[in-house]
Amino acid sequence: MPTNVERASVVSRHVQIESATLIDTRMKSTLHTIDQPTAFRLGNWFRCRHELSSSNPDRLLVHVELKFEASPEGETDSEITVVDLTATFLATYRLADASSYPQDALHHFADLNGTLNVWPYWRELVQSFAGRAGLPGVVVPVFRPRLKQIPEQEELQIPEEAESR
Repeated sequence: MPTNVERASVVSRHVQIESATLIDTRMKSTLHTIDQPTAFRLGNWFRCRHELSSSNPDRLLVHVELKFEASPEGETDSEITVVDLTATFLATYRLADASSYPQDALHHFADLNGTLNVWPYWRELVQSFAGRAGLPGVVVPVFRPRLKQIPEQEELQIPEEAESR
C-alpha cells in the first residue's frame, strides 16, 4: 500500500516554493493577570486545501488553516478557552503544468509540505500572540508529519514532462 509521503513526493520532487504569506489571523483572549490559572491545557490543530491558480497554470496555492487554544488545566467545563488563536497562511509554489498532476498527489503534498513550510511562521505567531495575551513560555512543538498508509485507489502517474525536470 502506498503512503501519503510517497504520493506527496510525486509533486515535491518538481516544486519550488515562492512565498508563505499570512492572509488571515484572529485572536480572542479572556486571560487576565488577576486570578490567572497556573496550568493550562494547550491544543493545536490544522487543515489544508489546495487549488491551482486560475491566472497562472504553473502555480499551486496551498491554504493552511491553523488553530491554537489554551484552557485552564483541570477545568471541568470544556467550553472554557482563555486564548483562541486562528491563522491562515497561503503557500505559493511554482510547478510546471500543475494541472497534469494527480489530485491525490496534490492533496498529500499540500497536507505535508504546505504545513511543513508554514509551520515555523505559525510557531512564531503562537509564541508572540500567546505571550501578549499573558501566556508566558508557549512553544509549539516541531511539525512531525504522520506516515499514513493510503488505500490503493489507482496507480499514480507522474507526468512524462515532469520526469525530465
